[in-house]
Amino acid sequence: MAENEEIKALEEKTEATEQVVETKPAEAVEAKPAEAKPAKKSKGDLSEMSERELLIELLREQKKASRRSAITAASMVAICLIIGAAVLIIVPRVNATLNNAYQAIDTIETVVANADKAIGSVEKSLDGIDKMVKNVDKVVVDNTDSVSKTVDRMSSIDITSLNKSIKDLSDIIEPLAKFFRR
Repeated sequence: MAENEEIKALEEKTEATEQVVETKPAEAVEAKPAEAKPAKKSKGDLSEMSERELLIELLREQKKASRRSAITAASMVAICLIIGAAVLIIVPRVNATLNNAYQAIDTIETVVANADKAIGSVEKSLDGIDKMVKNVDKVVVDNTDSVSKTVDRMSSIDITSLNKSIKDLSDIIEPLAKFFRR
C-alpha cells in the first residue's frame, strides 16, 4: 500500500509540474527559441530520458508488474480451489471403492476357507468310501465262497430221492394225523 501511495504522490507531482509549465506567461515561453519536440523515445533507450520520464516509465512498469502479480495470484488461488474441490470429491469415492474392495476380499477369504473345509471333509468321506468298498469286496468274496459251497451242496442233492422220501414221510404222517384228529 505504501508503494501505491508513493506512486500516486509522484504522479501528482508530475501533473503539477506539467501544469506549471503550461501556465507560464506567453512571453517567457516566447523568449525561448522554439525547440522541436523530440520524437517519442523508445522504452529501451533509458539514457536519453529525463528523470521525470524515467520515474513515469518506472511507475507504469510497476503497475504492469503489479497487475501481472495479481493475475498470477488469482490464478493460483483458482487452481488451488479447483484442486481442493477435486480432492474433496474424489477422496470419498476412492475410500468407498477401497472399502468395497476390502469387503470383497474378506468375502473371498471366507469362501476359500469354507471350500478348504469342504474339500477336507470330502477327502475324509472318500477315505471312508474306499474302506467301505474294500469291506464290501471282502464280504462279497467271503459270501461268494459260502454261496458256491451251498450251491455245490444243493447240486449234490438227489431231487428224485428227496421227493420220494417226502412222499414216504407224508404217507407215514397222514395216518397219525388222522388218528389224533379224532
